[in-house]
Amino acid sequence: MVRKRKLSFLIITRVLLITISLFVLILSIYSYYNRNIIREAARENAIQLAGSLTGKIEQILIPMEKIPQMVSNVIELELPDKDALFDVLETILINNEEVYGAIIAFEPDFFPEEGRYFAPYAYKDEDSIYTLVLGSTDYEYFYMDWYQIPATLNEPYWSEPYYDEGGGNIIMSTYSKPFYIRQDGERRFAGIATVDVDMHYLTKIVSEVQIFDTGYAFLISRNGVALTHPDATQIMNESIFSASSDWGEPILREIGRELREGKSNFREYNLGREGKNWIYYTNLPGSRYSIGVVYPNAEMYASLRSMNIMLILLIIAGLGILTAAVVRNVNQLAAPVSQFTHSALLIAEGDFNVQLPVVNTKDEMQELRKAFSYMQDQLAKYIENLKETTAAKEKIESELRIAREIQLSMIPNTFPPFPEMPQVDLYALLKSAKEVGGDLYDFFAIDEERFCFAIGDVSGKGVPASLFMAVTRTLLRSIADKAKSASNIANTLNSSLAINNESCMFVTFFMGIIYLKTGELQYVNAGHNPPVMIRINGQVNMFETSGTIPLGLYEDYKYVDKSVMLHKGDKLFIYTDGVNESENKNAKLFGDKNMLDVIIKYKTENPRVLIQSMAAAIESHVSGFPQSDDITMMVMEYKPS
Repeated sequence: MVRKRKLSFLIITRVLLITISLFVLILSIYSYYNRNIIREAARENAIQLAGSLTGKIEQILIPMEKIPQMVSNVIELELPDKDALFDVLETILINNEEVYGAIIAFEPDFFPEEGRYFAPYAYKDEDSIYTLVLGSTDYEYFYMDWYQIPATLNEPYWSEPYYDEGGGNIIMSTYSKPFYIRQDGERRFAGIATVDVDMHYLTKIVSEVQIFDTGYAFLISRNGVALTHPDATQIMNESIFSASSDWGEPILREIGRELREGKSNFREYNLGREGKNWIYYTNLPGSRYSIGVVYPNAEMYASLRSMNIMLILLIIAGLGILTAAVVRNVNQLAAPVSQFTHSALLIAEGDFNVQLPVVNTKDEMQELRKAFSYMQDQLAKYIENLKETTAAKEKIESELRIAREIQLSMIPNTFPPFPEMPQVDLYALLKSAKEVGGDLYDFFAIDEERFCFAIGDVSGKGVPASLFMAVTRTLLRSIADKAKSASNIANTLNSSLAINNESCMFVTFFMGIIYLKTGELQYVNAGHNPPVMIRINGQVNMFETSGTIPLGLYEDYKYVDKSVMLHKGDKLFIYTDGVNESENKNAKLFGDKNMLDVIIKYKTENPRVLIQSMAAAIESHVSGFPQSDDITMMVMEYKPS
């Protein structure tokens, strides 16, 4: 069983659905734009933060780059003795606390007395400065990147971070610059001067950056290797390119390529262990290092989530208040609707005087009450009129039934009609389109030697036609006894019907008189359909009748007798136009051809079978389509002894 929903429930539901949809839309738009604002603010903050870090790192690295230049200038002007070289290195470390170590590495065999290797080196260890000479078969420094690359390129070079085993024994990055000496008036490459920076020192600078709770800044080399990172296991162990493959995040590879190309950007990436983050990355000028600033996605939008949660709670509270208000108001407004529904049901059951709900508001409910009140009055009037109309209709229908019974009683319907006259076998059928009709047929014995039969079709239908038909039939009977011929009967009928015929009604008419002893058929056709002659030898053809006019049109018109001889077993089929003009729903007529086909098919049958077969064929043709004209048929067979 389908459960009916109240109007108030539907209104409340729809109002809440629309309101919730609007709130969701507004909250979505609010979140979208605020996410953009927060993201843009984070980007600006990251740029400023990266700029600040760059400045701090450059304050350390730029002075370091000047130190090898100074050493190169001193050596090129005048090569100090070997002991003085150590003094220069110690002075550098004393005056530059950021410098972890410094080296002046000479070309192999530059000082023959020192052997193949000579690279004075000074480095810090806590508060002390230590010096030593680097170079051995285990530490052939001139094959190291910090020496070989700047010597080959003949330009300064920041090395990739490395673990300087045998030197400082720490992870460091070295800035190298070639130096030269004047010999025989020519400038000749003599070695490499370097300064070292401890990566832990840069880590300390970068780690001071505080971004939310878990955000951080980091430093990577030009090859994408992590130089500083909150997770110490990442330092020197993984590059941004290997991390891209290990973690399945292709964006990291794109970031690495952009850094190599010197580009800066702010974009989102996703790591399984860290989740979604936003990163700003840029390059340090000249050092070929890059700096990145990471903003955890969850923390970056934490304030927005808190605001959204607060807004959602406010919306829920607001919806609760709105629901209560809507329910109360809708129930108040809808209460009369329920009362009107009850009243409508009572009215539908026939209680037109039911009391309607009282409505004091000047709105649609008041208009509805007026409409209901008007409906009550109109229904009461309608029912009263309907009763009167029904009574009148029943009276008319009763009178029509009586008229039909009277009309049918005027038409002979006993078959065979005259058992004492075996010379004639006859059967007829009349089917009116309405309660009463204008078709007629009749047959009777004028005397022992003559048998009269007739069929007619009055113009029009219904009661007027039936009255005209009754008059015609009554006149026929009264005239036939005194008439000498068929034409005499027709002429008398015509003049009687035409007198005072102000309605201009008429009747097509075919009548005949059979002389029972001789078989002569004397007939008159007054504008009627031509009958069909069915000969005993099997011939079937329509009568050749000349053009005449129906009865009742011209008082002085004279009809002429015609005659034909009937033989034993001959039949005559006479009919009204309701037979051949019966039509189906496609407006297709039954037609003369179909009528003749049925006659030919059943020509050997008796009159009753032939009539019934014709009626069945017509019914099959119309297939239930309403009858538009009266149907009348008669078959007369001549059967002399």
